Amino acid sequence: MLIEGCGNISREINIQKDKAILPEKSFEMEENASKPEKILGISFLNADANNVSYGMRAEYAEDSAPDNPIIKVTIQKIGSEEVHFINVNDVNVRSASEVEMFALCCYADDTGQGTGGKFGTWQTLNYYRVNAADNGKFKLTNARDLCLSVKQNWLSMIEQMRQLYFESGLYKQALDGDSLLRILGGDR
Repeated sequence: MLIEGCGNISREINIQKDKAILPEKSFEMEENASKPEKILGISFLNADANNVSYGMRAEYAEDSAPDNPIIKVTIQKIGSEEVHFINVNDVNVRSASEVEMFALCCYADDTGQGTGGKFGTWQTLNYYRVNAADNGKFKLTNARDLCLSVKQNWLSMIEQMRQLYFESGLYKQALDGDSLLRILGGDR
């Protein structure tokens, strides 16, 4: 059986393969080749109008060190980009902003201390945060400025929501709270 027009397909594929870029060739710029970026996590911040979200990305800052980890959090807004440097050792979970907690969670995941959840520690903490806000136990912040300036007691929120989940028979969610408390509840 002959399908009209197919005779040229195999010839065209061979021509395209001859022109293809070979995997061993790279177009990286030299300054980027020596220092690859490692994205630790991505998330979104809601703007004042709920139909807009801003992207948020975490990676290690250039001057980060194992004993003094510094996370560079980039917030991508419409037409602009904000960069914030979060020193992990200085984050106080009893009085931290949303961006500080995002950086801390990304660091915990990268160092193997995170919740081990499929979507990362920040996502686990984020669903706790949203449910706590729905229950009047936490304030949601927006991307314009509050995500940096509003400091909240994340540890207390986790403890309250963990108890609420447990009393409601939502044991998986309560266990997630145990994981969050294990990670964040130490001597922070």
